[in-house]
Amino acid sequence: MTTAGVENLFGVDQITSRRWATGEQDVPRAVALCLLLMASHNLSVAQAQILADSVDVPLAKSA
Repeated sequence: MTTAGVENLFGVDQITSRRWATGEQDVPRAVALCLLLMASHNLSVAQAQILADSVDVPLAKSA
């Protein structure tokens, strides 16, 4: 998995993905779970992106 793939899939910038990769910053639990599920099912970033794009659920609600 490339850093560009991680950045695109999870909507983070290069600094954040680099900090995750080096251990400078903890990977959020939801991201770690997603990566674990992707690995356990041999899912590529491209396949995960297709799945993510097909889900019509808001990720955050505004107050």
